[in-house]
Amino acid sequence: MESHGARTIAAYVRGVYKHAVRDSFYRNSLFLLVNMGFSTVTGFFFVIICAHLFSQRAFGYSTSLMGALGVATAFSNLGMNRTMVRFLGRSENKSQDLVTKLLLTLGAAVLCGVGMSFFLRTFGIKHANSLTVVIFIATVLLMSVKNLFDNAFIAIRKSSGTLIESSLFSVTRLIFPIFVIGSGFIGIFSAQLAGAIVAIIVSVFLLTLKHGFEFRVKPSRESMEGKWQFAIGSYASDLIGGLPTSVLPIIVVAKLGPVPGALWYVAMQIINFLLMVSASINQAMFAEMANARGTITHFLKKASGTMYGLLIPLAAAVFIFASSILRLFHGNYTSAEHILRLMTIFALVGVANYITGSVLQLYRKVMYITVVNVLNAAVVIFYCLFFAHNLTGMAIGWVYGEVVNFVLFVGGGIVVGVRHNFAMEDT
Repeated sequence: MESHGARTIAAYVRGVYKHAVRDSFYRNSLFLLVNMGFSTVTGFFFVIICAHLFSQRAFGYSTSLMGALGVATAFSNLGMNRTMVRFLGRSENKSQDLVTKLLLTLGAAVLCGVGMSFFLRTFGIKHANSLTVVIFIATVLLMSVKNLFDNAFIAIRKSSGTLIESSLFSVTRLIFPIFVIGSGFIGIFSAQLAGAIVAIIVSVFLLTLKHGFEFRVKPSRESMEGKWQFAIGSYASDLIGGLPTSVLPIIVVAKLGPVPGALWYVAMQIINFLLMVSASINQAMFAEMANARGTITHFLKKASGTMYGLLIPLAAAVFIFASSILRLFHGNYTSAEHILRLMTIFALVGVANYITGSVLQLYRKVMYITVVNVLNAAVVIFYCLFFAHNLTGMAIGWVYGEVVNFVLFVGGGIVVGVRHNFAMEDT
């Protein structure tokens, strides 16, 4: 009986595995989830290493610089990442489309990196010198390219490429600080640059040799024909929507100091891990819907079930063991326990926001998404600037933004989905 039961279970597991491998949604979701998990684990170890090898003050300053990096790369994106996922899969000239978007991103990255470098002292980084500026601009440039390649793999539904290059990025970033002990905050930040260099080299290798892309092609205006409205709308919505995540570390350091900045960054690392579970599955879902014909409801059901099935137990574990998790980084970081628990509860709201946001994006309701993101950013930034006087206040401002997103994204997504009968239209 036991052997028969064991064989039955083994056969069931094999059947589930084969189905998952054949289903491109589950397959790419799996690659993205593994990538997210590996990146998060190495990210945690990166913070742990930096917390032990560098002072809290140096680590706090580096978080402000990484926040500035997030703002600069968001500005340099120009909506190319989402446009890539939305249209590259059906393109008849994928190489030309990729090169065109690459050159647009490179040009914007140079301008954004140089422009943002003038404000580093304003962001609380009082010791910014010429070396800091050069490293910052180079990192903006290469991280923008890396992000574009990430989305190229997702667009062609070959997320294994994202897994490979992002894993190498994470490993490089993890070990780099060990070799620059004593270099202060710029040594911590330079790990991003080192990782981006490795990731780009590997991405070019995979895209050319494994997926047939060519980079020696001329860019073309036709590559963006009929797509600029989508790109600009996506650019505006993503730029504004990402402001709270990128700007809050800067506000914390500038307003409260580098030590609270280090506490905030560690807590947000854990929250971002929870959010990235939803984001990874959502990316795979959006790519599937963009290439689908007919109804999209089965994608929505699969994605929501997978997201909540993974996120609820993870969030419960973080809430219960918050103090122990923070102690892994360093004993000094346990004072962020209360804000971590508060934000963990509202991270569950992000599932609905991701799913309905993708529905709105699919039907090109980019103006509505932009308006929602403007309201979210305004609420979070305004509250944190004028009403938050400690880390708890910063966390409350972040929660208010999540509530605004939930009400407007879910409401708008349902209305738009029903209007289109949750069906994919030819575009």
